[in-house]
Amino acid sequence: MRHLYLVTYDVSDAKRLRKTFKTMKNFGTALQYSVFRCELDRMERVRLITRLHEVLDLNEDRVMLADLGPAEGRAIERVEWLGKAPAEAPADEGARIV
Repeated sequence: MRHLYLVTYDVSDAKRLRKTFKTMKNFGTALQYSVFRCELDRMERVRLITRLHEVLDLNEDRVMLADLGPAEGRAIERVEWLGKAPAEAPADEGARIV
């Protein structure tokens, strides 16, 4: 079963930051600087984490993976935009002003 993840990272070195961005592009869609939307099954999640361990210095950098639940279902409703949603966001993730 695929889950929707919101992944964000804080990388202190420019070279690692570029590598992290390139890695994340292989697993999801960039929503903002250092924020990605990823639909992953268990094995893809393991591959992502493994790849990030290869790129990052975990003494200086950090990554947050927020599991929003099954991709098929209510997970999409857990993402709310204030203002203009990014062009890369799926059509059903439109902007909502609260």
